[in-house]
Amino acid sequence: MEKETDKKYEVMKSVMDRLNEILCSYQGRGHQTAYIDLDSLALLASLIVYGQMKGEKHQYKYNVDIDKDEEAVKIYRELAPQTRWRVGRHTQTPPIRMNALKQFAAMGTPAYREHIYYADTGAVLECGEILPFEIFQLFSDMPEVKKLYVFPYPFRNEKEPPVYFSFEPTETAREEMRKYVEKKFEEAYEIARNAGANVIPDVEEISF
Repeated sequence: MEKETDKKYEVMKSVMDRLNEILCSYQGRGHQTAYIDLDSLALLASLIVYGQMKGEKHQYKYNVDIDKDEEAVKIYRELAPQTRWRVGRHTQTPPIRMNALKQFAAMGTPAYREHIYYADTGAVLECGEILPFEIFQLFSDMPEVKKLYVFPYPFRNEKEPPVYFSFEPTETAREEMRKYVEKKFEEAYEIARNAGANVIPDVEEISF
């Protein structure tokens, strides 16, 4: 029994570590770790381990001259005003995003709805970091989303080609995520309600 428990722990820990690498791969300012919310990370890992969330790895060819690809540049420039992206910024980030957008050019014209969203296919593209709880919110708030694609930082391992990952939940997984999100917001509400103040002031009265 103890060996079986140890094996389950090893499997779960391995999946959680891998998810952390995939979802939080970009270093530098704003870098996060999925382990900051252990409960959410554990739930996402369990959904994958028990087949309720299908996760797949896909290879792609990274184009170092993507800024010369008219289609990719056009899609990027049309999306940028809807986001906080900076056009013309000479960093690795714009080329990474353009490479990601190029992979899904056949999916139609994307729009920005807190995430890059392809209405024709019900797909969301995340080129950056996203935490497990944000994934739960995404699938709970946008039932029309069928699949999430995550593009990690592409230069982590020079010996391996760049990869991206897709996550597709079953209806059972969607229900689990929805219940979890509701539970967490209820807990947050209870904390706020019991924080000591009998009357919650209006937002306009709060300044910090």
